[in-house]
Amino acid sequence: MECVVQGIIETQHVEALEILLQGLCGVLKERLRIHEICLKSGPNLGEFMHGCSFRGSTLMTVRHIGGAMRGAGAEQISVLVRTMVESKVSKNVLRLFYALGYKLDHELLRVGFAFHFQRGAQITVTVSSVNKMLKLHATDEAVPVTPGIQMVEVTAPASAENYTEVVSAVSSFCEYLAPLLHLSKPGISTGVVPTAAAAAASLMSDGGGTTL
Repeated sequence: MECVVQGIIETQHVEALEILLQGLCGVLKERLRIHEICLKSGPNLGEFMHGCSFRGSTLMTVRHIGGAMRGAGAEQISVLVRTMVESKVSKNVLRLFYALGYKLDHELLRVGFAFHFQRGAQITVTVSSVNKMLKLHATDEAVPVTPGIQMVEVTAPASAENYTEVVSAVSSFCEYLAPLLHLSKPGISTGVVPTAAAAAASLMSDGGGTTL
């Protein structure tokens, strides 16, 4: 399973967010260009299958995303906890999924960067522009879904035994990003932060020289 929160930030403030993340994480960023193919299953096959194809790679990262944790405890936490299985497979696996009854729901091109680091949990922060394809698999013709806005996602792997600790680690980390963006469970829109411009200006002038 995994813990996840998402938010949005205006593109003009992404450089400031990168400076903040560099200071917080103390690691180099990874550049991303991901062709994401989202397959929707039938009633008996689970939720979604995401095939992420990396440019120049002959493999796909397949992520089967199941349902979110339910119950009173789940409602009280600000982080979504959901089942997720990930593996590396050949690109030919798409034929198998189609044969099993999966249907193409949508495909996206995500371009941006990510930070991977240990901070109470193995956390990944991804910042990317989300682009849609006007024609099937035509990544070179992709156009922004929301021009001027980029998606920020914070994820961390968890298990049934340690998810409470992982939720706490993710929540604590997200507090550092609060001046620039709101982070919440996927599907809950919180918009941009009114004070983001001032926070970004402060970070840009400081240059992110302090590692927190």
